[in-house]
Amino acid sequence: LGVRGYASAAEARPYGELVVMAVKPQQMRAAAAQVAPGLAGRLVVSIAAGTRMSDLSRWLGGHPQLVRCMPNTPALIGAGITAACAAPGVSAAQREQAARVLEAVGKVLWVDDEALLDPVTAVSGSGPAYVFYFIEAMQQAAIELGLPEEQARVLALETFLGAAKLAAGSEDPVSLL
Repeated sequence: LGVRGYASAAEARPYGELVVMAVKPQQMRAAAAQVAPGLAGRLVVSIAAGTRMSDLSRWLGGHPQLVRCMPNTPALIGAGITAACAAPGVSAAQREQAARVLEAVGKVLWVDDEALLDPVTAVSGSGPAYVFYFIEAMQQAAIELGLPEEQARVLALETFLGAAKLAAGSEDPVSLL
């Protein structure tokens, strides 16, 4: 995808057509001040939980071309889901450009209302931790029932993977499955 990472904004200039700002939320304001010069006409994709587009736009001197998104940890293996919301100043072509970049780590789900990114964070951002906890509990139960640890792990993981694939491939609601 031609993506390059930089430790500082100064190293990154001149910017490409799309600038990804993936920093800790508490560092976003300072990072925005560094990148604001030279952003005209460029799309900024923000990956920072809880940082609203209105705040980021203000910190970027009123920059209108923003996409705010929230990926989840399975993105680390290309199996994530990223929810994204585009500001009104984002063109259809820029939205497609952002989608191509974000699809490198999994699926992209667009939401029309930025306020929906908070529930997205609660469900898919935090969700993997609950899945891991559930798998861990299944594995521990199998061990307590007498299975060796490695067999318990395989059974728990494959049961979860199989059930997820069945749910993903079925038109039936999960409550029926």
